[in-house]
Amino acid sequence: MIGELLLRVAYGANVVILAPVLAGLLLARNGPGVPALGGEIAESRGLRLLLVSLWSAILALSLAGLVAPRLFWSILLLQIIYKSLWLALYVAPLWRAKGPRAAPWGPAIVFAAIVVLWPVALAIAARDGALSL
Repeated sequence: MIGELLLRVAYGANVVILAPVLAGLLLARNGPGVPALGGEIAESRGLRLLLVSLWSAILALSLAGLVAPRLFWSILLLQIIYKSLWLALYVAPLWRAKGPRAAPWGPAIVFAAIVVLWPVALAIAARDGALSL
């Protein structure tokens, strides 16, 4: 079923993206900004731990989604929502106020791709009956 395959691709992409990001957050201290957010947001232990907690949960649920794709689709929905909000409430105003160079483009591009692609995967999965409620 194509819907389940697309869900697995999304979960797999989460794992591939998040594993090195989490390793960097846990191991690297290389500047005044959080590297996973393009180095543009000031470093703080609380922010770093918040990100590690959130992204570790998404990684764990994405690994579970590889095994049972129908059960864990809501983690993709959560990502769409929080990443859309971050793009709209942080990146867009920063770009408008200070220009495109001020935006943390590495994470913004990844977040934008997820905001565009995960709804497509979820829509196809829904059409194929691959989502459990």
